[in-house]
Order: sequence, then structure tokens, then C-alpha cells
Amino acid sequence: MTIEEFEAVSDLEKKSLLVDANKLSEREDAIAKYEIFQIDDFYVEVSLSVTHKFRRILRIYKDPVLV
Repeated sequence: MTIEEFEAVSDLEKKSLLVDANKLSEREDAIAKYEIFQIDDFYVEVSLSVTHKFRRILRIYKDPVLV
């Protein structure tokens, strides 16, 4: 899968792909929990609110420098 293919799928499909993805890191602060997932040859950074009411994709990138 490419970044473009990932961006083209529905939010529900993105959620399913993230469930099956390889979680590389996780950190938490007072506001949210941040996770980085690897899907094929790209990475997806998401945030999950501390109250677990929403999950949001922050960015999608190919460069693993931040991993």
C-alpha cells in the first residue's frame, strides 16, 4: 500500500489498517496519547485524546527519522 492509497480509503478502513499495523512507539502527555504505526513502507502518527473520545491522524510520512 502507498501513502496515496491509504489517504484515499475511508476513515473506517484507515482505522482497520491501523489496528493491523505495526506499532513502533507510544508516548503520552496531559492532553493525548501519541502513537506511530508502520504500514508497509510509510508511517502514520495518530493522537488519541486522554479521555479516549477521539483519534486523529496527525501526519503520514515516509521518512523514519522520527521513529
